Amino acid sequence: MSFPAWLAVPVLLFSCVSLLAAEPAPLAGNEYQTQLFSDDFSADKLGKSWALYKSSSIIKDGVLVGIEQQDGGHAAVHQLRTAPYSDVELTVDLKFEGSRSTNLTFNQHKFKGSHAGHICRVVVSPNKVTLRDGKTGVFNNEIFKKRRAKEKLTKAEQAILKRTQATFPVKLEEGKWYTVNVRIKGDLMQAFIDGKLVGSLRSEGIAHQTKDKIGIVTPKQSIHYDNVIVKVP
Repeated sequence: MSFPAWLAVPVLLFSCVSLLAAEPAPLAGNEYQTQLFSDDFSADKLGKSWALYKSSSIIKDGVLVGIEQQDGGHAAVHQLRTAPYSDVELTVDLKFEGSRSTNLTFNQHKFKGSHAGHICRVVVSPNKVTLRDGKTGVFNNEIFKKRRAKEKLTKAEQAILKRTQATFPVKLEEGKWYTVNVRIKGDLMQAFIDGKLVGSLRSEGIAHQTKDKIGIVTPKQSIHYDNVIVKVP
C-alpha cells in the first residue's frame, strides 16, 4: 500500500526533532556561582584541604606535578574534601608531561554503595575523553568484585557498563596547557576543553546528592596541574 508523499513530512520532522533532543545543550558556566575551593599552587606545599594517596607529587614553579609513588601499586591521587554537593563545576588546567591519562573524580567519603565511594568521573587522555557513572557502572559493588576476580559478567551487567559510560575522540598535545571543565547537573555530566563541549553522559548515578570529595588522579609520571576551582550553583 502506498501513502501520500505529504504523510512522510511529519515523520521526517519528528525524526529530526528526536535526534536533536538526544543531544543535551551545553551546561552554562554561569550556572555555578558559589566557589567552594580554589588553588593556584602558589604556596610551597599543598594546603590542609588536600590529602595524598600513593603520591610522590610535588609543587614546582607554581604548578602541582602529579607523580605516582614508586612501587605504590596505584595511581597518585590528590584528594580534595569539600562541603557536600550534588551539582558542581570543576575547573583545572592540565598539561601532559609523560602520563597518558588523568582521572577527575567525584566521590562520597565513606559511601558504601560503590567501591571506595566512587560516584562518577571524567578520564582525559591525549586521544579521548571518557565520562563514567561509576556508582551504577564500573564501581558498582557487584560488578567491581566480579571484574577484580576476573569473573564473567552477565549480559545485563555488560549492558550496564555500556550505558554508564561514553567516550569521545580528542587530539591533545603533550607539553601544552589545556583548561578542562567538568559540569554536573542532575544526572547529566559534561566535559569541556578550552571552552568547547567534548561530550555528555546522562546516567542515574551522576545525580548522587551528597558527593563530598574530588580526586585528581595521575598514573605513572607525570601530569602538571594548575588553577583548580570548584563551584556549585
